[in-house]
Amino acid sequence: MEEKEEIIEEQKWYSIGCMSPQKELKVRDDARMYGLEAFVPLSYVVKTKKGQKYRALVPALSRLLFVKGTLEEIKTYIQQAQFMLFIRKSTFSNKEDYLTVPTKAMEDFIAITEHREEHVTYFRPEEISLQQGDKIRIKGGLYDGREGVIMRIKGKRNKHLVVQIPGLLVAAVEITPEIVQPSNSAFNEKPSKDIDKDKKLLLEIAQRLLFEIPDKYQQENEYYLLLSELRRCRERLKKFKGYTAATEAELALPMYLAAVKLDEGVPEAESRLRNAIDRLKDSSKLKALCKELLEKTKAR
Repeated sequence: MEEKEEIIEEQKWYSIGCMSPQKELKVRDDARMYGLEAFVPLSYVVKTKKGQKYRALVPALSRLLFVKGTLEEIKTYIQQAQFMLFIRKSTFSNKEDYLTVPTKAMEDFIAITEHREEHVTYFRPEEISLQQGDKIRIKGGLYDGREGVIMRIKGKRNKHLVVQIPGLLVAAVEITPEIVQPSNSAFNEKPSKDIDKDKKLLLEIAQRLLFEIPDKYQQENEYYLLLSELRRCRERLKKFKGYTAATEAELALPMYLAAVKLDEGVPEAESRLRNAIDRLKDSSKLKALCKELLEKTKAR
């Protein structure tokens, strides 16, 4: 009897509404404890208590946060959560079309705004025109590889890097001009001239980013430099396939690990790796390594 191919549901960033007032941060922490990625944009405001003014860090968007997972994982979490939550739906399509944020856009937004609340200015989409200015990519430093729009904000002295959660929120962060470069939709990497060297490099970087760098160090410069190199190396290897079972597995394994880390094209990369594993002999050390790392990513 022919087995049905397992369909792997894609993880996405979902826009989650919170009906419990001023509970956004508690929901974020609860979702993280549950095992999901969660993010709440924060900003400083001036409040007054007993006649004394003080600065407080509060959600930039009231009653809204972003959670990453499969749709089934998100629904299961909401059902058991102690808070009143719902997945926001698009106002421009049918009622089953949930509001999601592209992974790259959310990654850039988080990387540029998180832990930088002192320096971030938030706008609603209608308050700022992103058609102005030039699209750029940051080169080097903490935000290496991140993309946005560089423009001058009214009332601000210097130019800012502008990133957005499409349709919901825009953030502007002052940026140093010498670390930006024009941006295209992808890295302009030419096909690898040394496949063996690049596939070994990609495997090394992917394993380090996935399994060796603790979460608390993932805001360090080294982490973002490695992430940038991972993207470039992956781009150089995209067009290649192995002619033998071993050479294909040697390519498929690092390409799968990179896809997992970047959260881009994971189902296709996993299917390719599994097909490569099936072609290897059971006694192959490479087959054992592929299976080990595949299971390790599933256990993360």
